[in-house]
Amino acid sequence: MHLGRAMKLMRTATGLKQNDIARQLGVTSNYISLVENGKREPSVSFLRALARIFKVPVGLFFLWEEAEPHSSKAGLAQLRDILAQLESMYLLANYKKIRKSAASL
Repeated sequence: MHLGRAMKLMRTATGLKQNDIARQLGVTSNYISLVENGKREPSVSFLRALARIFKVPVGLFFLWEEAEPHSSKAGLAQLRDILAQLESMYLLANYKKIRKSAASL
């Protein structure tokens, strides 16, 4: 999965439109479309800003890039493992915030 597809997957999963992302990043929706379709390579600063919007580690984009599957089953399993590891890392890094939020419920 290339960077653009990962970006589109996260954007659609969060219910955001290209215009929403473009406005927050200070770019055009056309640029977002070009990145999502693999016709432009975004800068690292762009990916950092995008990661803040999606509330994910910026490294997630690069991990998806490296997890390009050679076969769909193996690739999906590898991607699932990577995402599970990232989720664990996120939970450990934000344990106090998550615990405090849960306590207030």
